Amino acid sequence: MRKNTLQHYISNILMTRLSIRLCVCVGLLVLSDISIAQLGFEQPQQVIETKYEVTISAPTPLDALLKNHLEIIKARDSSRMSSAEWLTLYHDAPLAIQNLLATEGYFSSIIKKSIINSAGVSTVSFMVDPGPAALISKVNLKFSGVITQQTANESPQITTLRDGWMLPVGTKFRQADWNQAKRKLLISLLIDRYPNATIKDSRAEVDPKTNSVVLNVEVDSGAAYKFGNLTIEGLQRYPASIINSLNPIKPGMAYNQRKLQTFQSRLEESGYFRGVEVIADTKLPATDETQVKIANLKIMVVENQSIKVGVGAGFSTNTGARTQLTFDDINLFNLGWRLTSSLKVEQKAQSFSGLIRLPTDSDGYRDSLNASIDRTSIEGQTITAGKTGINRSWGPRKREQTVGVNYIIEHQNLDGATSDDKQAVTFSYGITLRRIDNERNPTLGYLLNTQFAIAPLNILSTGQFIQSYVKLQGYYPVTSTTQLIARTEVGMVNGKNSAPAAFLFRTGGDQSVRGYAYQSLGVKEGDAIVGGQYMVTGSVEMIQWLTNQWGVAAFVDFGNATNKIQDLKPVYGYGLGARWKSPVGPLGADIAYGEDTGEYRLHFNLGVAF
Repeated sequence: MRKNTLQHYISNILMTRLSIRLCVCVGLLVLSDISIAQLGFEQPQQVIETKYEVTISAPTPLDALLKNHLEIIKARDSSRMSSAEWLTLYHDAPLAIQNLLATEGYFSSIIKKSIINSAGVSTVSFMVDPGPAALISKVNLKFSGVITQQTANESPQITTLRDGWMLPVGTKFRQADWNQAKRKLLISLLIDRYPNATIKDSRAEVDPKTNSVVLNVEVDSGAAYKFGNLTIEGLQRYPASIINSLNPIKPGMAYNQRKLQTFQSRLEESGYFRGVEVIADTKLPATDETQVKIANLKIMVVENQSIKVGVGAGFSTNTGARTQLTFDDINLFNLGWRLTSSLKVEQKAQSFSGLIRLPTDSDGYRDSLNASIDRTSIEGQTITAGKTGINRSWGPRKREQTVGVNYIIEHQNLDGATSDDKQAVTFSYGITLRRIDNERNPTLGYLLNTQFAIAPLNILSTGQFIQSYVKLQGYYPVTSTTQLIARTEVGMVNGKNSAPAAFLFRTGGDQSVRGYAYQSLGVKEGDAIVGGQYMVTGSVEMIQWLTNQWGVAAFVDFGNATNKIQDLKPVYGYGLGARWKSPVGPLGADIAYGEDTGEYRLHFNLGVAF
């Protein structure tokens, strides 16, 4: 009994001491302000996200350069950014700024940095003093190879290359200009006589104390080349004379890359081939580099089918429903002549036409023969005409010219007026300038077409006349997704009473003044609308591209045709439309309101009308 009492007594003493110790510990915790979490107990915590900001003070346009390329600018909005990574970028930024400024020619820049952390926002600032721009104080151009031994009448000449150097003494140094200057110098050799030229050494020596740069470039021209013999692979249907006549290169001619590009372009545009590759073998043999090497030519082609027959149907808002039969033979009489013929039946127009194009000759001339029979019945005027002619074209797509001799005989029947017959032999000249960034879907540039036709001989024509016509169409990107298209055309005929109806002017329709019927704007004669002596049209169109291929358009068209300049009062058409960048060019569908008639009309447009 005593034993149990003693154990109970000892247990009470121990419990009392433990309670006292716990109270003392709690009191000490309160007095020392130690959190429970420090004792190992979990407690909910509030997480504060840090925001990062960067300010840069630098002269324009250097501020844009830094903001577009500094790593700390790109990383500030990253959700994974930590404080340690932010500090690393902050300390690395001044060196990065100096490197960026050096690309623009500033080698003595001073950068002051600061960082402020407040209310969960870490803001870093950089004050940038770029210092003076470095100028080029000396240019050392050194040449080696066969170019040092060439004669005075061979190109390119070393003196010409030196004179054409892009960065002369006194020019501000920029890394981009330095790279471009070296590239231009090398290309001057690669495209003319020296296809294996290389830059052996290039150094830009910068002196930050004087803010000057010394440029050193050493160019090795390698061996000179001349063109050799031509071999052709892939010909089965067509004679080799087609390729030979298009070849501007003669054996022994100095190597010239522009000649190769011209040759390839001619073959691709000829229509005979769906695949063309022109190769000049410029691999150096292990012989004396001072000798002139021979670059043999190899032409590999994939031929198109020689005969094609097509049947089609369609609809035009100008001339109505259409059916068409075509027959093409690009090896007529096995001479490589290209025949294109079609029979077209539309609601308002019917025609049967044929065009024979001869292969382009060695001088780049493209000759053709044409003949057609046409009948049109539009706005009370019915014209039946037969035409034939010979034409010659030359020049690249950027500047194409055409001359021709043509004969036309036509019968004109008018509702409510007398009919007549006319004929004319005309001599014509036309030039088309194309300065656009894309042939099928242009966004920048212009197209200009000018044509003149004269009937000078009364013995061959109903009378003498001269027709003049000019059309200009321009493209301008207002923004990356907004495009402006403007067009104007002007026509005039001197000797109107002698000219067949085909040489007079009517307007209105899809490619003219939208909101009006096709060729409904002209001169009233009887119950018909006939062509006038003068014509002016124009258009301003704004396209907003919603995607890479689809857009909406708003436009204003104007124009008219009359016999007197004082009567040339334009009528207006307004409208909206949809645009699609199709594989064959821009396709449009428009609804236009004709202010003069008060009518709405639907119009379709396909491709660039040049």
